[in-house]
Amino acid sequence: MPFLLVGIGVDDMFVMCNAIDQVPLTKTSGERIWMALGHAGPAITITSLTNALAFAFGGTTSLEALKSFCLFACVCIVMLYLLVNTLFLAVVVWDTRRVEKKNKECCGACCCREDSFICCGGYFLSKMQRDFT
Repeated sequence: MPFLLVGIGVDDMFVMCNAIDQVPLTKTSGERIWMALGHAGPAITITSLTNALAFAFGGTTSLEALKSFCLFACVCIVMLYLLVNTLFLAVVVWDTRRVEKKNKECCGACCCREDSFICCGGYFLSKMQRDFT
């Protein structure tokens, strides 16, 4: 069960973060979140709903162990959906506001610069990241 939940949760987080990364950095943080969730929200909702429903229907079986597992998985997936759309989204909004203010990451002062050998001279920064800073 933990591996199943981690896989579903990470997928939802990846979809949300990818949608935010596709919105131009010239928009305000509120506009970026709004546009990203307009794109990623339905996808996350539909996948979580279908996963929860699949396990809910599996909970109608007569085998008691399988029934308990399926109902527990259904409840866990619903809770995971709520967690991603509340707690994780709050952290993403916080980070998006940090990016809008052009603040560096916690280690930005020492190792996340283009002239740092730790960051490989900025080789792994995207063009959008280089242009924004």
